[in-house]
Amino acid sequence: MKIVAEADGCLATTSEAAEIYQRVLSKCDLTTVAFIPTPYPIADQRWDFSIRPDEQSGIFVGTREWDVPSRNHFAAVLVARQLSEVTGEPVTVINLDGHKGRRLLDELRFPKGKLRLIEKWKSYPDYLRDVAQHKIVLQLDRSHVPGQVAGDALLCRVACVGGDGAIERIAFPKTCGEGRSNTEIVSMALDLLKNADLRAAIVAESQKHALERLLFQAVRWQLGDFFARLQRMTAS
Repeated sequence: MKIVAEADGCLATTSEAAEIYQRVLSKCDLTTVAFIPTPYPIADQRWDFSIRPDEQSGIFVGTREWDVPSRNHFAAVLVARQLSEVTGEPVTVINLDGHKGRRLLDELRFPKGKLRLIEKWKSYPDYLRDVAQHKIVLQLDRSHVPGQVAGDALLCRVACVGGDGAIERIAFPKTCGEGRSNTEIVSMALDLLKNADLRAAIVAESQKHALERLLFQAVRWQLGDFFARLQRMTAS
């Protein structure tokens, strides 16, 4: 609070954080606070990790933190299991908790051969290559975070379902979790798993939104505008 109150201006990677900064800086001009989402190299072909749709299968669970309630990781894994039972699609879960995590996952009793675990840290490109192999990325996160799960999905050209992070709301407005119940999210996930054309449409729309607002060039323009306004404010 003290640091924010003494700052000339504040940048936030979520709209919720920007609102907090504005309240702390209530006596200042609100143009000194800006929400600018995290940029992603969407237009750089070196960061295009997409594979052919007919090579994709299964559900990638985007969350991994059992002990953070707002992540709703347990619920997401449980939903993924239910979707697997209905569609026959395999499920990939990241488990960096060793024996404890495996024990928790064993309790969910996935259909035989339908659960794949990633249990070692990987480089970011290798991690994205894993994500790209799936039909959808699924999460039920309610943390209002910057949205790296959706950002990963953007680079992989995979539909992201659920989550209320900033990137989720910008790039995947039709399938994000903002304002939607878990039941609605499950229904959307089921439709996407069954319909390749629908998945393609969601991915195409997400790329369009990303090019408009999440491209490095777009964020550079937003940063330039913010600092120009801030300079005018501090000079006056």
